[in-house]
Amino acid sequence: MYYYVVNPASGGGKINKIQDRLKDRLKRLGIMGEFVKSTGPGDVAKLAKLGVEKGFKTIVAVGGDSTINEVMNSVIDNEKVALGVIPTSNTNELASILGITDWYGATAVLAARKVEEVDLGQIGNRFFVTSVSVGFEPRVAGLKALAAGNLPTKIRYHLGMFKESTTYKPVSAKLRFDGNYEVEAECFNIIISNAQFSAVKAAKLKRGDSLLDTVVITKIPPSKMLKYSYLSDTSAIELPKISVFHSKKIEITTREPVDVSVDGQVAAKTPIVAKIADKKLRVIVSRKRKF
Repeated sequence: MYYYVVNPASGGGKINKIQDRLKDRLKRLGIMGEFVKSTGPGDVAKLAKLGVEKGFKTIVAVGGDSTINEVMNSVIDNEKVALGVIPTSNTNELASILGITDWYGATAVLAARKVEEVDLGQIGNRFFVTSVSVGFEPRVAGLKALAAGNLPTKIRYHLGMFKESTTYKPVSAKLRFDGNYEVEAECFNIIISNAQFSAVKAAKLKRGDSLLDTVVITKIPPSKMLKYSYLSDTSAIELPKISVFHSKKIEITTREPVDVSVDGQVAAKTPIVAKIADKKLRVIVSRKRKF
């Protein structure tokens, strides 16, 4: 049986509207299981660990990128457990990369249960699947959830992004790659991507090579500012002031501690050390995945 960890707050509470249809779909596919819901901060991780303790071999995160990250970090030590994903909004980056566009399609992917082992990144004692960001992305991380809400909520999102994009000041950062190469710059945003799941699309990025791809964006022209703020790091490669580095480890320090987002969730502050982890994640993927 499958074990479903649900975050009711993800996707603007969309799970509450589709819950009955979701359970009916899972039942017809023969993959119905135990459903548990988080009620506050820290619950997702606790519930995921409980599912492992109960002996479930498939733990499914039902929610957004931060929910997936919390579940993943809770099951990574068990090599027999596979992670499944059911997104509750259309802004779920990891689900999209796995080839999952919506909750309905996700159920078919779970039923097919195609499991692959993938590389992970690590920052401190926390693992990440897609990326770590320093700069603009963490600054607006709290706004991203509003994009999946109703019209008034979306208006708040657009107004908030406009304000942040026009008032944000670059971060003074020092980056050290593999302990022997240093770069100092005033950075608009720094994206450390797990190469196998890189959200930044460019020929110069090396997919699946067990390296981290670090994209350093030093300046955004005024004409590009709003476009970047809405499209996030997927549009970064179109900008003129970027540099891309490939390494197994990267150290980032800043003049003052600033927020760091991990898989879309603010989870640390600088200084940080990010590296390729010595563990892999077993994840259920679609045959239409993008990596």
